[in-house]
Amino acid sequence: MIQKRNSSVNQKIKLLFFVTPVVMFLTIFVTQLIFNAPLFSDSDSTNWITSVVETGIGASITIAILIYSNNQQRRSEEQQEKIADLVSSIQNIEQRHYEREKKRLTVFSHRVISNLETILQYHYALRKWLADYLNKDTEENKQNIILSSRKNWETIEYFSIPHIKSDIGYIGELFQDPLLAKNIINQCNSYGTVLKDVQEKFDWKNDALLMKISTIDNQIKVLTTAIDKVKKEITENP
Repeated sequence: MIQKRNSSVNQKIKLLFFVTPVVMFLTIFVTQLIFNAPLFSDSDSTNWITSVVETGIGASITIAILIYSNNQQRRSEEQQEKIADLVSSIQNIEQRHYEREKKRLTVFSHRVISNLETILQYHYALRKWLADYLNKDTEENKQNIILSSRKNWETIEYFSIPHIKSDIGYIGELFQDPLLAKNIINQCNSYGTVLKDVQEKFDWKNDALLMKISTIDNQIKVLTTAIDKVKKEITENP
């Protein structure tokens, strides 16, 4: 395309310098024919023919410069348009990439939040059961707590935690907080500990139960903080 345009410009300039002598000759011929002006005169110090030639050459050079300048201007405008189109294409690609990343962050973050909230509910439930046991320490109540804790622990251990780790692996690098993903993964090791402990050599004395409830309260705070931080990532991620 550029070579074709350059060739066209060169042809125009060549044609211009071919036509210029013809125009000058016709000008001299018509002037001499109409005004019967002598071609050479001792009284004409500058010689009108010379003036015609100089004017013709000057005009042809000026026109050639204008042709070349206009061609350069068009090329510059086309290059600017191409650059603008390229920038627009890049921006569109970046926008689509951003939208995909934002959607990925949103979808997997909600899954992480859902599993964390499930674990949180199990801790609230265990806390309530132990508090109730302090008021009614029957064997039946104890066995119900053990069975329910085992069921909830299995859900956490074999469902919630694997899903959290998997989902965090998809979106961890998208979090603004660089430590959030690592902290959630590390905390997974302790999410089901309290529920598991109820089943193995658990001390059902009041003092031990109060300490266990305190431990559950701390775990609830950890889970609540993790949930809030993930929610913040969804709403504030640029």
